[in-house]
Amino acid sequence: MAHSEFPIINFAARSQDNGKTPGGGDDKKKVKWLLEKTALQERSEHLVSELKKLEAKWDNTKIDGLPHVLKVDFIENALANTHQRGIAPMFIVGDNTGQIGFIGQTSLIIKIDSQEKLKTIQENLADTKKNAKQISALTAINFFDPDVKPANEELSYKLRPLNFGDKTLNERAVQVIKDALTSKNIEHELVYYSKELPAFKLNMVTTDSLKFVRTLPIRSAEPMEEVSDPFRLLNDLNINYDEKLVHYDVSANYPVVGLLDTGVNINSLTQQWVTRGKGCQYSNNQLNTAHGTYIATLLIHGDSLSDTNDSSVKGCKIVDVPVIPESSIDGAVLANNIRIAVESNPKVRVWNLSVSLKGEVNPDEFSDFAIALDDIQEKNNIIICKSAGNDQKFYQKSEAGSLSIGAESIRSITVGSLNRNSDPFNYSKANFPAPYSRKGPAPATLVKPDLTHFGGDLFALNSAPSSKNDFQEVSDTATPDGFEYIHKVGTSFSTPKVAKNLAELDLLTKHKYLPRTIKALAVHSGKYYETPALSAKQRLDTMGYGKPDNAAETIFGSLYSSTMVLEGAIKKGTRLDIMEFPYPDVLIRDGHFTGKVKVTLLYDPVLMANQGTEYCQSNLDIKFGTYDKKMNATDYMRQFNPIKRDGSFNTLLQSHFGKNKIKKNPDYATERTLINYGQKYHPVKKYVFDLSELRDSYLDSLKADHHWFLFLEGHYRLFAEKDALQKQENLNTPFTLIVTIDDPEQQAHVYTSTIQALDANNFSHNSIKIDNSIYLSNQG
Repeated sequence: MAHSEFPIINFAARSQDNGKTPGGGDDKKKVKWLLEKTALQERSEHLVSELKKLEAKWDNTKIDGLPHVLKVDFIENALANTHQRGIAPMFIVGDNTGQIGFIGQTSLIIKIDSQEKLKTIQENLADTKKNAKQISALTAINFFDPDVKPANEELSYKLRPLNFGDKTLNERAVQVIKDALTSKNIEHELVYYSKELPAFKLNMVTTDSLKFVRTLPIRSAEPMEEVSDPFRLLNDLNINYDEKLVHYDVSANYPVVGLLDTGVNINSLTQQWVTRGKGCQYSNNQLNTAHGTYIATLLIHGDSLSDTNDSSVKGCKIVDVPVIPESSIDGAVLANNIRIAVESNPKVRVWNLSVSLKGEVNPDEFSDFAIALDDIQEKNNIIICKSAGNDQKFYQKSEAGSLSIGAESIRSITVGSLNRNSDPFNYSKANFPAPYSRKGPAPATLVKPDLTHFGGDLFALNSAPSSKNDFQEVSDTATPDGFEYIHKVGTSFSTPKVAKNLAELDLLTKHKYLPRTIKALAVHSGKYYETPALSAKQRLDTMGYGKPDNAAETIFGSLYSSTMVLEGAIKKGTRLDIMEFPYPDVLIRDGHFTGKVKVTLLYDPVLMANQGTEYCQSNLDIKFGTYDKKMNATDYMRQFNPIKRDGSFNTLLQSHFGKNKIKKNPDYATERTLINYGQKYHPVKKYVFDLSELRDSYLDSLKADHHWFLFLEGHYRLFAEKDALQKQENLNTPFTLIVTIDDPEQQAHVYTSTIQALDANNFSHNSIKIDNSIYLSNQG
């Protein structure tokens, strides 16, 4: 059981733990897909022929003041960063040429400003001796054709200008589009999701105008995303309920959550708790506060009204900044409303956004709205909890669809919904994903949602439900107006529970942790409770990393476990290699290390718009395990790192664990997230394993005479490296690493042994200071 005497341990890396990265992979290494002889020559001739066709059309496709834009396709086997390092330079011929974007999974967007340079590229592709690998990787070269989706008469239309990677050219592209639309009398408005993300909003489009916009310097054209009505999923259900409220104590400390919603009605349940924040763009008579009031009531009184223990602290202060008026708005307006709200209330560190945009995420592209949310969080150092979205397909016995637009935001904590209870017909099963909760993954197969919580149960009233009338909402209790108590279900109501959890973590730790670390703690604590267990993929797609523990359970450990937190940053060209990781030696039994281990790595990646699935431009590679002994490095490697590990064994590799042993350990199913190594360019990585499940053939690596190590190294995509070089900036990846080591037998004094190991190896460390003045509602 968690106890306040055993809080989280913060530790810092030592100077000897920092090293240098020797360099990238071997691009000259022969690959299986390399074409030879006739096949290589035919591919070369095909690519040169395509370039000659483009040369013939050059003058007819020219836009004054802008370079031409090409789409270059390559094979999936060449997707790795090492291969792209050879492909992209083929198209760099002096200034104003080269990659400006990425589209889909396997296409580069290239700019080139003259026919002479096009001929030079032809020469490169004709040289089969020098460029065999690059020629083998490429499949097609064409003029870039924007993705133009059909119009929707009910929605406005959006044009996204091409980003040329140059301020002057970008301004020129915007002006060209503006002038062209004006010349055709097409009504338009220039809007911004962020400073780097302009878009043109068109109120009406026709078939002819869609043909016309294809000729403009745009990346895509599509219907403008609009905000979903936040309170239309299910009908209200009136209930009788005796008020059981939390009373505000002016001398107490409460968690603080910023509410980005429809606004909150100030009534007997919300007064004193709710403050209208700065930055609201609407007057009160422009608001319908039902949705926001319901969420505020959940945050403040939810546990008391529903007799639950979803939070650690009863009550919650709310900074209310309405961002949604009663009338409809689009994604660009919403993004700017959120930006103004966050910037106007800088003391708020955790924000709740239970608002969805109509439509589903594009598997090959991150939305403008998601990119805007990431930009807001990065620039203001805050956390946004974003709902995964609701889907009514369950009425037709279908599974919920993909995440709503914006829920793929990388820096946000995206939240799905769980069932709290089961119905008599097992349509809704306790601790399983709620049938209305939208699912991941996000583009580039990133894990989304990140977490789940109870969002209200939807019970079937018969064995074959097929319409709304066949379901009943059996959920938490709250009120949209301060008078009528109702049940509501949706990810709108699981999301604020996670937001409050994060705000409680921030409060209990006296705001000493970075927002990134607060997020990492919540992810680290996530667990699964469904029985029988879903597959690993089903879990990740529907529940992310699970339901987080209450804040107090997250930061308090026990005598039989220890949780260590490391905050830091990895600069390009450096690595972190801790060769004396403080694994507690009290977990040595019968000559071998034992224990349950949980490792969570969360880092702030370099994000770059217009890069398609390569939006995330940086990766941290992690290894954690044992080694036999230290050795002097070779002469070449000594200039980077004088000492190396011999006999290293990475415990994070899935192949090291036996499937039959895992099956025999069902009690650990709630904890086990995944034992899967890799997840390149995934900014959240989590590994949970029991050393007793290691294959017999690897048990020697756990012998008591072995040492433990932790290794982190940063990698960057070529586009990010070139951008940083051009801007004369140093690439850097801030991270938070959390490691929990637990004795499955609950006998060894792990916490004390960890402290002793930290001291013995000269680590600077301290236990997190907890604000003991806060009343924890669910602690004994």
